Amino acid sequence: LAAEMAKAAPQIALVGPTPQNKQASRLGLFLKRDELVNGFASYTKAGDDGAMLWHAGGCWIIGSAASLGQTRGWVTLRDGCLRPEVSTVTWRVYDGAAWVVAPELRCLAGDALAAEIAKAAPQI
Repeated sequence: LAAEMAKAAPQIALVGPTPQNKQASRLGLFLKRDELVNGFASYTKAGDDGAMLWHAGGCWIIGSAASLGQTRGWVTLRDGCLRPEVSTVTWRVYDGAAWVVAPELRCLAGDALAAEIAKAAPQI
């Protein structure tokens, strides 16, 4: 368990389209924090300290920093995996009334993240 937790990426990104663009502003690059939350790695959104990524109640959650550690947020991944980038489960976004699947969302880290950044670089 400790060895797997030590593999937590220093940065991950949640990228891709969401249904009707719901919660799209919540996506982006997340930087690993030193603090564990509920025994798992936790992340702060780059450029937005008010948005974080953590694990709670068997889900990875992107939510408000004020809700850190709780089972509420805007984007979720129902998977007890130790690292969100290794999951094969589909992410879901809250559309204001219900949770909807977002099959095109991807969580990237390591080489996959570096490749995505390199691909975007000419557009920045």
